[in-house]
Amino acid sequence: MKRKKILLVANTASMIYEFNLHNIAILQSLGAEVHVATNFVNPGPIDNKVDLKLKKILEKKGVMYHQVDFMKGIGNHKLNVKAMKQLCQLCDKFNFDGIHAQSPLGGIIARRVAHRKKVHILYTAHGFQFFKGGPFLDWLIFFPVEWFYGLWTDALVTINTDDYAVAKHLPIKRVYYIPGVGTDIENVERIAKKQRQKLRQEVRRNLGINDDEYLLLSVGELSERKNHATVIKAISKLNDPKIKYVIAGIGDEETNLKSLIKENRLENKVQLLGYQTDLDGLYFAADLNVFISKREGLGLGGLDGVAHGLYIIGNGNTGMKDYIKSDDIGLLVKDPTDVDEVSRTIAFAKQGKKKVTGKGLEVVREFDYRNVNKIMKSIYQKEFM
Repeated sequence: MKRKKILLVANTASMIYEFNLHNIAILQSLGAEVHVATNFVNPGPIDNKVDLKLKKILEKKGVMYHQVDFMKGIGNHKLNVKAMKQLCQLCDKFNFDGIHAQSPLGGIIARRVAHRKKVHILYTAHGFQFFKGGPFLDWLIFFPVEWFYGLWTDALVTINTDDYAVAKHLPIKRVYYIPGVGTDIENVERIAKKQRQKLRQEVRRNLGINDDEYLLLSVGELSERKNHATVIKAISKLNDPKIKYVIAGIGDEETNLKSLIKENRLENKVQLLGYQTDLDGLYFAADLNVFISKREGLGLGGLDGVAHGLYIIGNGNTGMKDYIKSDDIGLLVKDPTDVDEVSRTIAFAKQGKKKVTGKGLEVVREFDYRNVNKIMKSIYQKEFM
């Protein structure tokens, strides 16, 4: 039987590295020849070392990878046409049997190419631009776009329950739900209590955090969407000498965030750590995960923290509410840009000093990557094999 050729498409190499290595392994286990098309030159919120590491991983797996000059955001017409031509050329050269597309711009361009080249296409929405409780303007602009491209989508994968419900109103034959992109809950549970405490002490010492100080953590790119600025303003408003805050990530907002920290005289309270590849110690070192993105499909940085037992503050208008189901796990804010609400919620969480244990961890067990992989394997079998 001829091997199926499947192309994975994403705007940035970071999306392949963070969300699709398991998908590559699943497709290869089904006998597929896997190709990756993404932007390695501007890889997104990962550093160059990780970009090189991704290429080595793909080479070791026998995956052919291709540079496509996707832009960030919605791009511009000239460069979007260039990216579309590059994808068309790949389709002509390799005659793919299927395309799995991700990211908003990558998904649109890939669906245009799939329609033109008559290739079966699966699209994963990592959180629609429009969402329940979101701005009306986003619904006015992006819902019609998604509806139109739904006509050119063979199947859609959603990663939160709100998107799954909305997707039923799109003209797509098959809509699937998976509980996120998977986190490694079982592996975290294997880390002994003594090892967790050792990591906590080491990391806090390296960060200059005293035992009696309350450490907030945010993991994610430095962007307006991730909304770190509101957390910084909330810390300034609280003026609590025991609260410290660290952010793990890189991105375009670094300069603005540094200016905001300086403006509020928080240089001794807030640290930008840059891109971090080993997060176990940070999750154990922290006392609270503040993950109040303005828009989020599910929020892997939040879910990973919960898997490590870290209490969380999230945005109730996003897919985070799929796993922040009770105050045993975390607290949800209604308006993530409301400094007063965010500061009150941080103060309330600090007073309770909760950790996620027992029932809380059982609630998030469905998000373990082993369960997600099982569902994705079934989807791939139905769509591509």
